[in-house]
Parts: sequence; structure tokens; C-alpha cells
Amino acid sequence: MTKFYFNDNPNQLPEYSESCHPVQLFHTHEYDEKKHSLASRGLLQTVRDLGVAVEPKAIDLITIASAVTAADTFELREKAENAWSRQMHLHIPVSDPNIWDAEGAQLSSILNFLTGDQWMFTFEQTSMEIPKPKISKLAKYKAKTLLGKNAVCLFSGGLDSAVGAIDILNGESDYKPLLVSHAYRGDGAKQEQIKTLLSSPFAELSYSISPHITKFCEGKTDISMRGRSFNFLAMAVLGISALRSANSDASIKTIIVPENGYISINPPLTRRRIGSHSTRTTHPNFLQRLEELLTRIGFDVKFVNPYQFKTKGEMLAECVDQNAIKKAVPLSVSCSHWHREHIQCGHCVPCLIRRASVHHAGFDDDAPYKTKRLKTLVKEKGTRDDLQAVQTAILRLKQTNSYKSWLRKSGPIPLDKSVRNALEAMIKRGLMEVEVFIEANKTS
Repeated sequence: MTKFYFNDNPNQLPEYSESCHPVQLFHTHEYDEKKHSLASRGLLQTVRDLGVAVEPKAIDLITIASAVTAADTFELREKAENAWSRQMHLHIPVSDPNIWDAEGAQLSSILNFLTGDQWMFTFEQTSMEIPKPKISKLAKYKAKTLLGKNAVCLFSGGLDSAVGAIDILNGESDYKPLLVSHAYRGDGAKQEQIKTLLSSPFAELSYSISPHITKFCEGKTDISMRGRSFNFLAMAVLGISALRSANSDASIKTIIVPENGYISINPPLTRRRIGSHSTRTTHPNFLQRLEELLTRIGFDVKFVNPYQFKTKGEMLAECVDQNAIKKAVPLSVSCSHWHREHIQCGHCVPCLIRRASVHHAGFDDDAPYKTKRLKTLVKEKGTRDDLQAVQTAILRLKQTNSYKSWLRKSGPIPLDKSVRNALEAMIKRGLMEVEVFIEANKTS
């Protein structure tokens, strides 16, 4: 088990060893990469630039989320006994350790489900001051943009988040959102291009945790990043806190999570993909349990996925502004390998579902792919695994028609029978979209 120690003050961190990894959170002090790692370098400045006060427990939440994402990045899965499920014990300073101690076991369980790892937490009293709003032209401008906004919407630069933003801001929605974005390297430019297609005013909160690993580890980091959505949602909760402060309205609580239902459920295509090999970043069980934990902590928030029962193709075909979404398609990113080479691979499961959805909607323009021709892909041993897994799932389910049991393998699903039936029907339609796309491209 690796023990991770976090603090904004590097003088409070232990020395690095094989089983002890010190990480400086935030850039409140000078950073020395020869001694420890660093995460969320400029995050507190981003919070201060909002120009409004946020609750201490919201700072605690993003501190915890930053720590989780840092550990998720710095601990290599190949070091685990089974080369996948890691054991990590995080020591995190917060403003109220008692509140978080009471939820430590539940937080561990939720993150175990999300990432497939074993998480442990020890919460300690922080000595860091809660960041105060800046008094500057930028901060005043940011604070002004928050006025009148009544919800937070996640905006990743992906195709689903583009549909979500367009449906809200180019349609007749009652939501007036704060768009929360994570500025991964290369994503910011694409997010800005998609934002030009939005026709109604919105507020923005773009953040980065910028994990930087100590020289002791030779720059090696893990790329699976199964815990990234916890960080995203934590920033959305902070956004809710900022909106409440700016508008003096404690009733603001909606966090919109735009994700097609198929990827949200993400049933494992083969037996070896059961568990965290199929991501659970917006799985209903994860969102429900996290929402319940946050309620007990004192955050009254509501996660809403308007597309839980829609396939990705249906999201595109039914988007309220077809001209805008057609322009957004080639600007958006869906690939799980995008950050490696900054071109979408064309052969991972998210790419196959994306390409099938564009085909379903009848759109002509799509983003460029490293591997475009499926006929060529079948011959490539190093990259054909996901396509073959999809084809295997299609064949197996045609023979057995056991969609209910397949649905349950992704994790607990809602008990309501009508909800389960709607999810099952959506999963069938989603897989059918991919099958139609594959059939249409067998010879090309």
C-alpha cells in the first residue's frame, strides 16, 4: 500500500520513499520537484478569481478531489499485485476533519466502485487559510457573470457536453448555466471553439489540477484516470457554492451531467472487462451515492443527466440546434486516447460509439481519426481489440437476448422497474447503432 501525504505547505510533508509519496497541493509555497510532487498548482487562484466567497467545505471537497486525482495519476497500476487494483492511503488536511471522518468509509466505497482500487482516508486539520475573493477587474467581471445563473453544467469539450450546452443555451431551457470545464492540455482551444456556437449568455469556470510528479518517479504516471469524474463533480459543487453566494440564493442545486445513457451505463463487452476496465464515470449508482454523501456533508445538490435514456446517436439527431451541433461535431473530442497524440484513434470503444452516432444522425462531417477504415483495423493486432469486443457482444446478445443481466454487470441499477426497462431498451438501441455502423463500413 502506498501512503500519500498532502499539504499546501511543503514543510509539513514527509520525505519521499517507496511507500510514502508526498504531494504539495496548490502553489501557496515554493515547489521543489526533487522533494515531492505537485497538484492543483493554480486552483486556489481560479477560485479567488470568481470574485465571490465560497464555503470552507467546498474548498475541502476540491482539496480531497485534487488529492484523489493526484494519487490516481501518480500510482502506477502496474505496481498493483494484479497489475490493476491499487491500494492507496491518503492523508488529507481539511477545515473540519470530523465531518469528513464520519464519511470516510462511504467515500472509500464510492471511489472503490468508480476506479476499481482500494482507497483509505485519514483527514487532518488544515492550517491553510480559506481563499478570499480577489478584488480586481477580472474578479468583478467574473462575479457579475454569475448573477442570474441557476445551475452548473459540466462542459468537457466532448460531443455529449456540446449537445448539453447547445440544448440549454440555444433552446428554451429554464436553466441559465455556469459551464464548468477542465482545461487539459489541448482541450481548451476546442472548448472555446464550441462555445462560439452557443447563443445565450453563460458563466464559465475553467480549472486544472496540473499534476506534476516528483523526479524520484522519473516522470512515470498512470493514464487510466478512472477517478477523473470525481474531480469534475467536486468543481461543479464548488460552482454551486459560488452561484449561491453571488445570487444570495441557497435553493440553487442543479448540476447537469450531459452523458449518453450507453456510455453512462457502459456494460462490459466481454468477461475480462467486468469492473473498472469499463469506466463508471457517470454511472447512476456512482452519481446517486455521491449525491447522498454530499447531502450528509451539508451540500444540497442534485445531479441530473437529461440523456440517461438516450443513445449518443439520439442525442445528436434530437439536438435542438442542428446547425450548431453539426459544426460542433468536428470540434469535439470523445476518444479515450486523445491526450496521448492529440488525434482521436478511431478504434477505442468511445470512438466507435461516437462514429456510430454521427452515422446514425446522418451527419457528413466528423473529426479526423488516426484509424478510419474498419476493414484495415481488423488486420491490426495492436488496435483491433475494442472492435472485436464490440462484435463479440453484438453476436452474444443476439443469441441470448440477455440484456437485463448484461445491464447489471456494470453495477447496481435503480430498483424501479420502469427505469430498468427504459435503461435496457436504451442499451439495445445503443448497441444497434454500433452494429449498423459496422455493417455500413465492412468494405471501407
